[in-house]
Amino acid sequence: MGRLRLEPMSDADIAVFPASQLVEYAKQIEVYGGWTAEDARAKAERDMALTFPEGRALPGHHLFHLVEEASNERVGILWYRQDERGLWLFQVTIEESRRGEGLGREAMALLEEEARRLSAPRIELNVFGGNDAARSLYRSMGYREEAVTMSKPTPSGEGD
Repeated sequence: MGRLRLEPMSDADIAVFPASQLVEYAKQIEVYGGWTAEDARAKAERDMALTFPEGRALPGHHLFHLVEEASNERVGILWYRQDERGLWLFQVTIEESRRGEGLGREAMALLEEEARRLSAPRIELNVFGGNDAARSLYRSMGYREEAVTMSKPTPSGEGD
């Protein structure tokens, strides 16, 4: 532990953040959420516009770069919202080339440190059902499922 630190994003970083995350967010909505590419893109654009009006994060949202102490290299992103229930994790991402090194676990430990520092009573998050790596990490760190959304495609009537 202790290889990473949180570096708050600057206003300039936050201003470009929604556009920098849009493609990946839309892809996750499409792949894991079962949306069409067009609808997933529209949802991602709406969500980012609502959360980052005029290029600023809504109050209570905190965005950080995950920085490796030894190299001072940015290796990921951590984004959460603080409210009366505690912390809501919106995003923890580790750069693709650095995955598998335990940095995701360290990032989550940093989030737990933030929760203690802020006296937040709990951490909540959403994870897509098909994201097995993230689900496994969260479970191994003591997170439990509280609600599960399930779906099943229905015949469209077009040759089904």
